Amino acid sequence: MCVLRNCLFLIVTTISLFSFSQNDYEQIIKNEKKKIDSKLLFKKSILTESYNIVYHRLEFDLKLDNNYLYGKITTYFNPLKPAFNIIQFDAEDYLKIDSVIYKNEKMSFIHSNKQLTISLSKNIEIGTLDSLSVYYQGNPGLNNPYKSFVFDMHNANDLHPVAWTLSEPYGSKGWWICKESLSDKIDSTDILIKVKKGNTAVSNGLLVFEKSINDSQVLFHWKHRYPIATYLIAIAATNYIRYSDNVIYNVNDTLPIENFVYPESENEARIKTPQTIKMIKLYDSLFGVFPFKKEKYGHAQFGISGGMEHQTISFMGSFNFDLTAHELAHQWFGDATTCGSWSELWLNEGFATYLNMLCYENFVSGKEFTSKMENLNADITKVSDGSVYIGDTANTSRLFSGRLTYSKGAFLLHMLRWKIGDNAFFGGVKNYLQNPKCKYGFGTTQLLKNELENSSGKNLDEFFKDWYTGEGFPQFDISWGNKGNKIWIRINQTPSHHSVQFFNIPLPFLIKGISKDTILVFDPISKDNTFTETLDFLPEEIIFDPQKWILSKSFISKITDQTLPEVSIYPNPAYDFLNLYCYKSQILKIEVIDFSGKTVYKNDYESDKIIKNHNSIDISKFCEGIYIAKVQTSNGNVPIKFIKK
Repeated sequence: MCVLRNCLFLIVTTISLFSFSQNDYEQIIKNEKKKIDSKLLFKKSILTESYNIVYHRLEFDLKLDNNYLYGKITTYFNPLKPAFNIIQFDAEDYLKIDSVIYKNEKMSFIHSNKQLTISLSKNIEIGTLDSLSVYYQGNPGLNNPYKSFVFDMHNANDLHPVAWTLSEPYGSKGWWICKESLSDKIDSTDILIKVKKGNTAVSNGLLVFEKSINDSQVLFHWKHRYPIATYLIAIAATNYIRYSDNVIYNVNDTLPIENFVYPESENEARIKTPQTIKMIKLYDSLFGVFPFKKEKYGHAQFGISGGMEHQTISFMGSFNFDLTAHELAHQWFGDATTCGSWSELWLNEGFATYLNMLCYENFVSGKEFTSKMENLNADITKVSDGSVYIGDTANTSRLFSGRLTYSKGAFLLHMLRWKIGDNAFFGGVKNYLQNPKCKYGFGTTQLLKNELENSSGKNLDEFFKDWYTGEGFPQFDISWGNKGNKIWIRINQTPSHHSVQFFNIPLPFLIKGISKDTILVFDPISKDNTFTETLDFLPEEIIFDPQKWILSKSFISKITDQTLPEVSIYPNPAYDFLNLYCYKSQILKIEVIDFSGKTVYKNDYESDKIIKNHNSIDISKFCEGIYIAKVQTSNGNVPIKFIKK
């Protein structure tokens, strides 16, 4: 199919932003890869899957000067099995369990192999809401295999103590008594943190109060009333400077962006954090209002160069443009809707990467956006294999592959947008986030695909087979020529990996002339297709995919009349139909001969007085093998070999 479009380009005002480099992008991925390493040390227990978490109250006495933590975790739960009388939590062995209190009585427990198993004093029936509390203590920053809790100093020039957590995906048990799961979100939480006066403690949700409890300590109470995955609960504490930026929707409707930064970083942070306002408004307009709008969004500085998208409060190593856009995007994709399997991590990271690119499209320029997509294309196509789908979730390098999970995941979304159009794409993604299974729950690629099909009315089976589970990308050898204002373009595709036979995607071309440009879009149906179009101007140059919609490698050459073939056959090999195109004259006769010399097809256009320069032959009933098509044209006879499969 050919579609003729006017050549339109997005024009937006260019504004000053903080620069991005490939090193920034690679650093984000490097630090996020570290977070996932703990997965290799995790083993799911049947007992931890036998109940649902309803509510957690986390109470901490955080000793920054002594690198020590006292904790009390109160858990409200619903049994999923009858006669429930044993409950199990995940807890590192180096955490000392002092006691377990149930119904005002101490319960017996076993703490070993990173699990805390508690025998209850009675059976609890399915669906009954019950609770217990666990008291414990320890230095969660010592011998922590996940680095999920860190005691540190700001830097060499400022030795003020700081503590922070980073639990994705299974590091939570390294600092609090929990159930680590990608299938059970906690309905709500309260987090209370005691710290030495002069420090501020930060966590998820809204600050209920900050009050002195004695001459030396202050208590911070944070509450969060949205479902949350275990690994997204976080705390941090130091002598933070606190200030707010605000997203103002109207006079009585404001979302606070609360920033907690090191004193020595305040001046730089105050310059950079306001960029978050326009990013939130952009994401709001495309994907629905900020999912935790009744509470807050915020940033808390910590001591690594990357970031972590803790729900309502991203921990930030810096406040550069890309990191800010990436971590904010996760509030929609990763936090409110969390990937339901690590094999589908692209639902978190591919989306966050693409939303980062959308910030360039909307806040810098269309040209810069195209350049960023071109950079992603170059990153992906430097190796010929690899799918977005992750088959080996124990391989941390594959899980956090910048080339595949991030770049190719983002490009998959970009091509979906191209294939189905902006309205269907953004509408379908918004519906995915609002799907009852996804909203404050867990998303899947299948659910996303369903919503995009519903919004576009298109079947996307082949697209996801090729671009999601399939490996590699198409390589295009493109040749073109013209006679006056009549242009022809031949597109030959070679997939880079054998898992995909043919990548089916509409292909855009910019046709440039002296007085006019236009965009032509062709939709090849096979590996070798030739298209013609009559223009209202003389073409001088063609540019394939000028706005970088298609993940590919391409090579373009112009063919003059002297090198133009007399007849082209495509596809070759052929399956059902064989197409013939005569560039310089007309087809007079066609005879197809099989490998034994027998004529299996014959057509005489000259005797029928039919003049045409193209024809399509049904070869679906031909046997597999090699054939010769003898084509008689008004310029002479042309024999062409082809293969029937």
